[in-house]
Amino acid sequence: MREIEDFTDDRLKTWCINCGHAIADIVSNRDHVPTKSLLTKALRDRGADYDGGSGEELDYLPQVIICRNCNSSFSPDENYLLCVLHAVMAGSLYPDPTKNPEAAAILRSNRQVVRSLKRGPDGQLLLFDDLQPFTLFPDAEKVRRVIVKNARGHAYHEIGEPLLEAPDHVAFMPLERLSPEQRDAFEAAGTPAELAVWPEVGSRMTVQLLDEEAMVGGWITVEADRYRYSIDWSNGVTVKTVIWEYLATETRWER
Repeated sequence: MREIEDFTDDRLKTWCINCGHAIADIVSNRDHVPTKSLLTKALRDRGADYDGGSGEELDYLPQVIICRNCNSSFSPDENYLLCVLHAVMAGSLYPDPTKNPEAAAILRSNRQVVRSLKRGPDGQLLLFDDLQPFTLFPDAEKVRRVIVKNARGHAYHEIGEPLLEAPDHVAFMPLERLSPEQRDAFEAAGTPAELAVWPEVGSRMTVQLLDEEAMVGGWITVEADRYRYSIDWSNGVTVKTVIWEYLATETRWER
């Protein structure tokens, strides 16, 4: 992504968007939105180079300033979601390192997560052809916390909206489980021609809307096939994300 300078009202940047504490009164740092572990290592490395002043302009990774305690508190849940995604995509809690080297390395280094997933009602491996397909039942609350954290960050980063209240609606589901009608509705994100309400003056989104290359069909792509998101602020704020072209999420704050 190309970095866009934010010119929204500084009064909107007073608090940590996760805990509500005044940024001026606490130790703060930058949080990546989306969670950077969901992106490939190659892009993470390029993003770090950009932050250090030596990378290319399209290697910027979205970041927001939050309190350091909140930032560190998300790490266990983010790691948990990463393990779940790797296990589901590989079809195993113990993937073959020759076929799925990244998944094998992540799961091998997170045995405590693997053990917790095996304790679920259907965490067994697919050992024989006559057993049902490999299925996991992850802790939905852990996944939900990461989704909400990223959604808050996207809204704050793009439209300058500090959503301090709990969202009114959070949903996530594999894309393949959506019906064709549901998939069409989910993929339909607002485009400039359809917008009745424009975002906060000076926000990054005002620039995104005028850049046809930045947004495709209303979606902002952080990394192709890895992470994309959209924001609708016309009636409340709704943030949709697609993780690894597998997991569809929707988080909504009503007005």
